[in-house]
Amino acid sequence: MKKDLIIALILLGGSLALYASLSFMEEPAAASFPRVVIIIMGFLGLMVLIQTVTIKQKGERQVLQSDSVANPEKVPKDSGNVKKYPFGTVAGCFLLIVVYFVVMERLGFYLSAFLFFIAATFILGRKDLTLHKSIVRIGIAFIFTAVLFVLFNRLLVVQTPKGLLF
Repeated sequence: MKKDLIIALILLGGSLALYASLSFMEEPAAASFPRVVIIIMGFLGLMVLIQTVTIKQKGERQVLQSDSVANPEKVPKDSGNVKKYPFGTVAGCFLLIVVYFVVMERLGFYLSAFLFFIAATFILGRKDLTLHKSIVRIGIAFIFTAVLFVLFNRLLVVQTPKGLLF
C-alpha cells in the first residue's frame, strides 16, 4: 500500500509540475496535446490515490516465476500461489505491435488502431472469453477508436497516416 501511495503522489505532483510548465510555452495551441496527456496522467494518478486509500490491499500477492528456475531451493514454499511468467503472451503482443506498424500505412491509422485494440484485448484476456465479452470488447475498441478520431481530427487537428478510410 505504501508503494502505491508514493506512486500516486509522484504522478499527481509530476502532473501538476508539467501542467504548470505549459504556461511558459509561447504558442498556446501547441500545448493542447501535451495538456490533454498531462490531464489524463493526473486523473489516473488521482484514481490510484483513491484506490490506495479506500481499498485494503491483500496480504498475499502472486509470485511470477520464469519457466526455467535456476535455483529451485529459492522457490517459495507455497508453490500453489506461484504463477509462470507469460512469455507467449508478451511475445504475441510484441509481434502484434510490429504488425500494427507494418499495416498502418496501408490500412490507415484508425482502421489499424481499431483492429490492434481488438487483437490486443483478445490476446491479453483470452482465458475467460465468451461471446458476450467478445462483443463488448469490440464495442469498446470501436468507442476508443471514435474517441481517438475526435481527439486527433477535430480537437487537435493532427494529421494521421492515411489509409483506406481516412
